[in-house]
Amino acid sequence: MLDSTELPARVLAAGANLDPTQLGSVPASLHDRTEGVVKLGDDLFGWAPAPPPLPDPWRDPARSVARRIGEDLLLSLDAVCQALGRPVQGFDYEPDTVVLPPMRFPDPAHATSWLRRHLVSASAAVRACGRARMRSLAVALAARLWICAPADVDDRWAAGLTDAGTRAAIDAREPRTFARLLRLSAQWFADRGDFATAEAHGVREWMAWKRLDDVDGMIDVLWHRAAVYRAARRGSSELDCYPRLLSLYRRRGDEVGIARTSAANGSALFAVGRDRDAAEQLHRTVRDIAKLPAFPTGEHAAALETLGRAHWRLGAWTAARRRFHAALRLVDGTDGQTADRIRGLLGVPDGQPLPEAPD
Repeated sequence: MLDSTELPARVLAAGANLDPTQLGSVPASLHDRTEGVVKLGDDLFGWAPAPPPLPDPWRDPARSVARRIGEDLLLSLDAVCQALGRPVQGFDYEPDTVVLPPMRFPDPAHATSWLRRHLVSASAAVRACGRARMRSLAVALAARLWICAPADVDDRWAAGLTDAGTRAAIDAREPRTFARLLRLSAQWFADRGDFATAEAHGVREWMAWKRLDDVDGMIDVLWHRAAVYRAARRGSSELDCYPRLLSLYRRRGDEVGIARTSAANGSALFAVGRDRDAAEQLHRTVRDIAKLPAFPTGEHAAALETLGRAHWRLGAWTAARRRFHAALRLVDGTDGQTADRIRGLLGVPDGQPLPEAPD
């Protein structure tokens, strides 16, 4: 059912509806004539010889086994995510066939160790639950794996989870769930430095929200894609996101969103070395921000600082200092770290290079 000849003890116990202590009497595989369940190592069991493939469609007993395994893994993955401090938002699922006592992890190291031993089985369970038409369970499992899986796992594992998870979400005919799952996978690939795959998943998410004509979803994914491009040092691709964002915010009449997008666009221009364009863009933006009391103070100060840095590169040191002073007035007394950084900028002599801005 899980397309595997090896299973961790907990997965076997959940699927077979056994008390894990009963597995202590399972013999080790000592010779070629061994048949049935065998112990392959600590916490690892197999079947000798290999079991026959399941019929398609599956019969009810196989679906029951898939449910038991999937729901037990789901609860265990929830415990892993909690131990790692990575909350699961959305993708709710209420198990109803719990077999084993829930897992508890004393610290992140124990949670990660357990997860690594169960990654293959958990990904296989996503595929099995999808085949068994328990698609909500399959998607919930996939979401938790994207949230908590280590970034150094095998590429084939990631490709398999991508295929099984998205297939289950598509078959469930829940396009918003499909889009949110793509967001998690895109973030996972970006975190491991695979920006090409992260971009591909982001494009699929964008198309999903666009087909739904969901403005909030389209805005959210564009900000995420811009962040991925920025992390990948692909400034031109980042800049391509902002005209679409401006169009969507204008469609909603969201003045704060328009100003935030304009500020991000100016910062991206500065990052790719288009200093004069950045200065012109940010000059207009900070003027507009000043008319918006609801605009976040920290972001206002950041726009002023970047505008000052653009002036500095252009040799307009007096204009740059004026912007730095304006930014300092906004954060002094509320954000000590930023205030100290800006004071450091003000202490740099004219013509000398400024310290690099934080990412």
